[in-house]
Amino acid sequence: MATRVLYMEERRGQNPDPCYLREFDAKVVDRGPDFVVLDQTAFYAEGGGQPDDTGMFRWTGGESRVLRVTKDKGVIRHHVDRMPAADEVHGVVDWDRRYKHMRMHTSQHLMSGLVFRIFGARTVGNQIHTDYSRVDFQPASFGPEEIKRIEDACNQVIADGQDVRIFEEDRVVVQNKIEDRALLDLIPASVRRLRIIQIGETDYCPCGGTHLKNASEIGKVHILEKRSKGRETDRIIYELLPA
Repeated sequence: MATRVLYMEERRGQNPDPCYLREFDAKVVDRGPDFVVLDQTAFYAEGGGQPDDTGMFRWTGGESRVLRVTKDKGVIRHHVDRMPAADEVHGVVDWDRRYKHMRMHTSQHLMSGLVFRIFGARTVGNQIHTDYSRVDFQPASFGPEEIKRIEDACNQVIADGQDVRIFEEDRVVVQNKIEDRALLDLIPASVRRLRIIQIGETDYCPCGGTHLKNASEIGKVHILEKRSKGRETDRIIYELLPA
């Protein structure tokens, strides 16, 4: 049975917002050598360039650390240092780590959307970290002026405080809107409803990750360097500074 993923729900003004859910209660539905499967979870499983969440499970009389979260065919496995001795647990997400990933992930969408709009270069790879991230663009050969333009464009959207919407749309509708911004071929054809992340009028892209409510939460984009990866591919490495 697939795990209900709480942060994947559409953004409808809930309090707390699905992506900002730090604690939750769940039932243990399966156990492995070093992992448990729950009926529902707020923990993010590694994928799509975003690292997994870590945190804690608590139950009457004990607790364990969630060391790693993986996903297999819709089932989310929480790898722990101690097997829960109860059939119900209270999950607590490491919020500092999660929020850093959210800031990075939303900033990556922002940069990818702007680079596609301005230069027509698609994102062909990315990896998020807590303290820096990288995005690969193609076709691209950015000089110093282009790098500054990208950084300035990102920070202008952040200063504007554009809202970040999360909603679902039919796959056909998405195909007509997305152009070459993202490769829908990577999403199984059986998936007919896609989860969309939209940053104001700046970016519109399918994604299964956790995201901010407003671009202003990103802080400030500071590009550290640009590396040529060959085959008309440039890698931008950046960090986020406080607003």
